[in-house]
Amino acid sequence: MPKKKSPAQPKKQTPMEKMIEECVKNARARKRSGQTDREWREQYAATLKVSGDCVPLSKTPFDGDTIKKKKG
Repeated sequence: MPKKKSPAQPKKQTPMEKMIEECVKNARARKRSGQTDREWREQYAATLKVSGDCVPLSKTPFDGDTIKKKKG
């Protein structure tokens, strides 16, 4: 009589993995609703409490001085 395979136990997620999964799920839901990344970033930036002048938003999340460009 063949042995029955036990069902695979789901791997326990770390808090970081849970956070990433939730962020991806929310981003996909925003895409389905028609909201653009730029609109979301503008709305999110408006909720942040900032003292003084703030830096203007970039057109994409990867523009700006935070990324070093290759020379040459």
